[in-house]
Amino acid sequence: MQRPHSAAEYDRWLGAADPDVRVTLLTSADTVRRSEPPVAGARRIVVDDYESPSATAELFRLCEADRPDRIFANSEDDVLRAAEARALFGIPGPDPALALRFRDKIAMKQLFERLPVSPVPYREVRCSSDLYAAQEELGTVVVKPRDGAGSAGVRVLSDGQAVRRACIDDPGLLTALHGGALMAEQYIEGTVYHVDVLVDGGSVLLVSPSRYLDPPHLFRTRNLGSVMLDVGSARARLLTDAAERFVARLPEGHGTHVLHMEFLEDRSGTFFAGEVACRTGGALIKNSVRHTYGIDLSKAACLLAAGLWTAPEARSSGAARTGWLLWTGGARPRPPAGRPDWLLEFTEAAEAEHERPPVDAMDGKARVLVEGADEEEVEERMRSLYRHG
Repeated sequence: MQRPHSAAEYDRWLGAADPDVRVTLLTSADTVRRSEPPVAGARRIVVDDYESPSATAELFRLCEADRPDRIFANSEDDVLRAAEARALFGIPGPDPALALRFRDKIAMKQLFERLPVSPVPYREVRCSSDLYAAQEELGTVVVKPRDGAGSAGVRVLSDGQAVRRACIDDPGLLTALHGGALMAEQYIEGTVYHVDVLVDGGSVLLVSPSRYLDPPHLFRTRNLGSVMLDVGSARARLLTDAAERFVARLPEGHGTHVLHMEFLEDRSGTFFAGEVACRTGGALIKNSVRHTYGIDLSKAACLLAAGLWTAPEARSSGAARTGWLLWTGGARPRPPAGRPDWLLEFTEAAEAEHERPPVDAMDGKARVLVEGADEEEVEERMRSLYRHG
């Protein structure tokens, strides 16, 4: 299942791993790969609207006509319908019950039970009275979609007056509450981390913990970016242990191969589990992991799902740390003169796009990838991009 904005070369990866493989790519007419013919042994099935029920019906038709050995989907929005197809046609991989727990942030909390890091306190909210009660009990709350991604639709409400104002100014908020589409979490003021994990059954093949420079929900006024933690640091050890324990608690035969986890650290140093998705992290997370570890998470997850994964030669754990940055709503980053070797990537959108406000946290007007000897050096180099130009 290939969403139209995805440029991942699933058919080429699989064909290179096994020349006899047969691959069907389900996508839509606006795919960014429309000019690329599929490789030998692959076909592309095009639907008019990838998001529509008719696309799901086409998925089911394909499964019924020629049952696949595996269904691979690497987008959060495809997790549930891929799982439903597996269940309906007896195909191995994540089932609907597990997929729902990755998609629904309230059901997701159960996945963190008995981990060394507790989940962020939360409340279900179905009306304005629930929202008032949650704010009164938890203090400042983050109201977010139960199945959203990319920090879209997130709002922070600090007191009862803020709750009242939000409901009056946006009646759509009440509609979402009444439909059970939202939840409220305690606002944890501090640092946000993401941990990207590659999994093969009960084995953890890779854990890459990173620290966001600013909380992702602030993407409208600050830029989104992160830096890898130093190997062996106390925070890296804690987050790696939490990720490994999480994988160990997944049900047998879970079929999950890549995880994107988020954790929060409050100002006292206490950690909380935030969210987890069974997909590759967005923005430049994949680029960062590939540079430091020599592993493309999307490619690895695809090949693991097909049983065709061959691990590359391991890189030294002392490899350079990597950081990335998206110019969303903060100051504009600019490359230093001479483009030093540590600036691995710097691309900008056209000038006409520079004043456009970001739609979500992944909507960057510039993309930056930086390396350094350690966490501190990477962060300093990233922040130096605001001192040029």
